[in-house]
Amino acid sequence: MTAVPLDVFFAEMSELLAGRRSAAECEAVLGPSSSGTERFGVYATLVDRQQRGAIDALFRATLVAACSWDVTRCEALRVGYLRSCPPQHWSPTIVAAPFADYLEAHGAPVDIVELADFARTRHEVLRAPSGQGIEGLAVRHYTHAVREFTLAVERGEVTAGRPVATPTTWLLGRHRETADLVLIVPSLATLVALQVIDDRTWWAELPPIDRTEVIDAAAFLFSQGVVSEAALAAVRAAR
Repeated sequence: MTAVPLDVFFAEMSELLAGRRSAAECEAVLGPSSSGTERFGVYATLVDRQQRGAIDALFRATLVAACSWDVTRCEALRVGYLRSCPPQHWSPTIVAAPFADYLEAHGAPVDIVELADFARTRHEVLRAPSGQGIEGLAVRHYTHAVREFTLAVERGEVTAGRPVATPTTWLLGRHRETADLVLIVPSLATLVALQVIDDRTWWAELPPIDRTEVIDAAAFLFSQGVVSEAALAAVRAAR
C-alpha cells in the first residue's frame, strides 16, 4: 500500500469492514495490498462473521423463533441491523445488544421482540455491578413464555417454533454471592418493596398494602440473594 494520511486510511478501512466498500475500491485509494486484493478483502469477511456470531450468541432463541416466523425476513433484519448500526465498541455483545430495539422498530412480531428483550435484559443483569439498592435488577412483563422458550432452546430441546402466549411478569436479578441469574415472579408486595428500597421511605402514594407483607417480600428477595442486607433493613425502617 502507498503512504496516505492516517485519517484517510482509517476512513477507508472503516468502510471496508462495514461492508460499504469493496477491497478493490479501498485499494484504489490506499494503493495495492501486498497480500493481494482477495486476501485484503478477507478482513471484512472476518469482521462480518464476528458480528454475526455476537448476534447469534446473544439472541440464539430469538433467531430460532425468527427463522420459524420467516427465514428470509430474519436474515434481512440481521443484515440490515449490521449495515445500519456499524460497530462503535470493541465488545461484540455491546455491538449486538441494540438488535433488540432494531427488531421492534422494523416490524418483527411481538413474541420475537420479547425474546430479544429478555436476552438483552438477562445479559445486562448478569453483568451489572452489585449495589446496596435496586441497581442491576430489572422488572419485565412479557405476553409470551420467553423464559421457557429460551431455556428450551439453550438446552437443545427446541430447534424450531415460537413461544406460546402466556403473560408473565419477571423480576430478573443476579445472586450477590454465586452470580447466577435469579428469576422471580413478583407479587405486588415485592414491587412495593423494591420501590421502598429505592426511595428509602414509605410514600402515601404507594398501593394500600400491609407493611408486614412488604417486609416479608423484602426478606424473600434477600434470601434469594438479589438484594443486600442493607436494603432489607431499609424496608424495615421505612416510615
